[in-house]
Amino acid sequence: MPDLRCTGAGNGARDPAMSRSVCSQCLRPHSVCYCARIVSQSNNWPISIIQDVREAKHAIGTARIAMLSLENCALIPFDPERPHNDALHSLQTAEPVLIYPGPEARPVTELAEQLPRPLIFIDASWRRSRRIMHSLPWLQQLPSYSLNPETVSRYRIRKQPQASALSTLEAIVCCLQLLENNPGRFDSLLAVMDWMIEKQISHMGEETWLKNYRSEEKS
Repeated sequence: MPDLRCTGAGNGARDPAMSRSVCSQCLRPHSVCYCARIVSQSNNWPISIIQDVREAKHAIGTARIAMLSLENCALIPFDPERPHNDALHSLQTAEPVLIYPGPEARPVTELAEQLPRPLIFIDASWRRSRRIMHSLPWLQQLPSYSLNPETVSRYRIRKQPQASALSTLEAIVCCLQLLENNPGRFDSLLAVMDWMIEKQISHMGEETWLKNYRSEEKS
C-alpha cells in the first residue's frame, strides 16, 4: 500500500474555495488530513460507489474513506445531468446488486449464501439519489437489498431523515461485516470517520454543534 501520509505542500493541491493546501488523497486540509489513520483492508465483496458530483464537494463526506481503505473499492463520480459514463457501463456488465432501500428490496442477509459480486452504493442526498436512479434506468432493474441497522448512526454532523439512516461508509461497513462474517474487522474505517467528525465538531465549536445537530439525536 502506498504511503498516504501528508508530508508537505508538495503532496497536496490548492483548494480555490478555501485558499489553503489540501491533501491530494483525502482532499482535506493538511491540518485535518486523516490519511495517516487509514488502515488497508482486503474485501471479498467488491464495492462500487456511485458518487453524486455535488456530494464530492462535501468536505465531511465518508465515501473517500472507504475508497482509500478498501483494496477492492471504486469511487465513480456521476452527474445526473450527464448520465453517460464508461466506468458505469463496465460495472453494469459485472452482474452487480444494488444496496438501496425500497419496497422491492430484500434483506441484505440473503446475499450471504451467494458468491461475491459487486455491491453498488449511491453516495448522495436522498433527493439526489432518486434523481440518479431516474437517470440510470438499469439501476432500477438490478436486484436490490437493504440494511436494517440496529444502532443509531454515528455520523453526527449531517442531518439524516431518521436516526437509523446510515452514512455511505457506515452502510458499506455494515454490509461487509455481515457478508464476510467478520464482525469488527472493518471498524478501522469507522475509527477514521469518528476522528474526522470530532475534528469537525471541534472546528465549529461544541455550542454550534449542540444547537444544530444534537437536537436531531434526541428527537
